[in-house]
Amino acid sequence: MLLELTSPCFLPLGLARHAGTLAWLGLTLRFPIVELRAQPHPHTLWITGPRANRAREYALRLGPDHFAEIEIEWAIPAHMGLSSDSMLGLSVARALAWTRGEAVEASTLAQRLALESHEAPAAHGFQRGGALLVALDGDQPVLRRAAIAHAEDAEWVFVLYLPRPPEDVSATLEAERARAVRAAAPHLNAATDAVLDQSFWPAFERDDLSLFARALLRLDQLNRAALAAAGTPLAISAEARSVLDLMQAEGALACWQSLTGLGLVALVQGTDASHALRNKILAHVGHFGGTLLASVIAGEGATARARDSRLDDERPRAVVGGAG
Repeated sequence: MLLELTSPCFLPLGLARHAGTLAWLGLTLRFPIVELRAQPHPHTLWITGPRANRAREYALRLGPDHFAEIEIEWAIPAHMGLSSDSMLGLSVARALAWTRGEAVEASTLAQRLALESHEAPAAHGFQRGGALLVALDGDQPVLRRAAIAHAEDAEWVFVLYLPRPPEDVSATLEAERARAVRAAAPHLNAATDAVLDQSFWPAFERDDLSLFARALLRLDQLNRAALAAAGTPLAISAEARSVLDLMQAEGALACWQSLTGLGLVALVQGTDASHALRNKILAHVGHFGGTLLASVIAGEGATARARDSRLDDERPRAVVGGAG
């Protein structure tokens, strides 16, 4: 048997207060993804594909006797603030659990992987998808969740520009920035509570994209102000600033750099606006400047299906011999 698993990415939006409770807020996005195939193996752990070394590190956290053959087709780019490590680790853990005949919740997988507390929202996104508000302390329950679906021409589209990271980028950049956001919590303005109640959640209920955009910008401003007050401001490079300025000039309803990485995000309405903005950014940064893609809120978490097949059956077969 062969397992095919696809996991969305998770974009942290920062901290917010909800009825006195401090919580992480974030969005599960349909792209970029983790996509892998796995099958049992009697005595070997074999992982290939993008970010295979990092995937193996997560697999080894589960113990020395977790054997499988895993092929990673796609991995969420690292350092972009899209919970790349968390989603990769959870995907590998779920695949290995499947090879052992186990069906376990993402919270259990997170415990087995010893994920940090700031990764809890991504784990809930892996399990359920949507927009999620996850308590910072305690057993980290989901305080509120929302998801939305649109016709193609009215979608809330996120245009993502994922630049090439500098050579000296820290391997733990996303975790470091998430910890900084958490450490700045004492400086977070109580206005985040009102932003959630008056803008963020009502935007989903009313299908109001403009209200949603204003909520995103305000939450980002409040979290950045907290970081600055804590003495750990997030600097934006001149190149990133030029792209953000372009996004704004081209009509993005909201644009910002991820609080936990280098990725730049713009919110637009509909696929036509998405195509136009991506073309403008491409002309600005060039074909080798990074990755451009469009995404929408994922209303579900990771999906998996088992098929009666083997990895060898899925691979292209070498051509033997020739015409004669």
